[in-house]
Amino acid sequence: FFCPFFFSAPAFSFIYIGGSVEIPNLTYTNDLNDPKSQKFLLQAEAIQNYLAESWDSSFLGRYYLKSVVAAFSEGESGLRAYYWHTF
Repeated sequence: FFCPFFFSAPAFSFIYIGGSVEIPNLTYTNDLNDPKSQKFLLQAEAIQNYLAESWDSSFLGRYYLKSVVAAFSEGESGLRAYYWHTF
């Protein structure tokens, strides 16, 4: 008996959640406008690492893939970072 159908694994699905966080002990400076600047890259990496540690230790940690900080702005009482998470 020949079966012309092939079965494959289900396709992957990703969920993206965007948001922002305000960090009161950090201040916004104009060089954080440029996503290629050294200050932007270092600050984004530090916040991404913090977010990753937070998700990894949560009950959703097994679904968490990464966080990306996309932009910064001045917050009410500190630096506001805009990000998205991928699950």
